Amino acid sequence: MSENDPFKNVALLAARILFTPLFYYSGIGKILAFSVTASRLPGGGGMLGKVLAAGALSIELGCGTAVLLGLLARPAASILIAFTFAATLMFHQFWAATDATVVSQTVNFLKNLGLMGGLGLIATFGPGNYSLQAILLRPRQAA
Repeated sequence: MSENDPFKNVALLAARILFTPLFYYSGIGKILAFSVTASRLPGGGGMLGKVLAAGALSIELGCGTAVLLGLLARPAASILIAFTFAATLMFHQFWAATDATVVSQTVNFLKNLGLMGGLGLIATFGPGNYSLQAILLRPRQAA
């Protein structure tokens, strides 16, 4: 697949657009329920929980925006992979879930594995030609 393959570039654009709503929804949810979010993290509602909650929403909104725009998309996708991996292990432990929640925890665990796989493609191939990065790095034509 060449760098100018239109299918590859459309697929990367679609992937970047389709990943973003999940991270925005989660990040905005953390802002709207900041105390609740902090209380669910190590350190509870204390300073550590608040710092971790602020870091989580910064990663979700900041890296989500970077991936969407295609600016620093590779490092942003890599950070989102690590973040999603940690969140998956912390919050979607289907192996320790009650009978009532084992199916939903398993689905969320597997969904997050899929997200990490897709983000891995963006981390590997970059944002493609339909990105802010490509526009900024495009050679300028002499007038």
